[in-house]
Amino acid sequence: MRVKKKKNETLGITWIMTAVYWVVGLLCMFWGKLDHILVYDLKDTNNGYVLALLIILLLPLFFSILVSLKVKLALIICRPLVAVIYLLVVIAAGMAYRLQDIIGYFFPIIVFVLMAILAIFYALVKTIRNKKNDKYYFIDDQNKIECNSFWEAYRQYYVMGLTEGIIESLLTMISN
Repeated sequence: MRVKKKKNETLGITWIMTAVYWVVGLLCMFWGKLDHILVYDLKDTNNGYVLALLIILLLPLFFSILVSLKVKLALIICRPLVAVIYLLVVIAAGMAYRLQDIIGYFFPIIVFVLMAILAIFYALVKTIRNKKNDKYYFIDDQNKIECNSFWEAYRQYYVMGLTEGIIESLLTMISN
């Protein structure tokens, strides 16, 4: 019973993330299209960037369909960090379309690298701060989990810091 509930939960999360990818991708597409209509002639746009964006958006759709058909796949793709990184890929493709240049792919990569570096220091501080009686603890909201080693606690803080940092930076980029 528990395995079936976990599979249904994974299926729901997979479809939700696919919808998020499509919404972000379509918003990027319309954002770029409006920019090209207002600033440039539409004939100056390169449709190769739109094609790349659509291919990037179709991949999670195919994955979601395969998960719905109960095809056994490596569910590493359903992890939050992988989902956030793929969201960066969708945004990169949208920025490349809007800018009509391959340089658009580099902006989210730079954000990811900066967040990865910041997450290293965040995880180090949080891990050292939550050491009590020679034991390390991972504290997430209300949960307090005892870890076997420094590296186990550090890894959990790193993944949490990286995921939350990327999401916050994306929200900041969108709101500005």
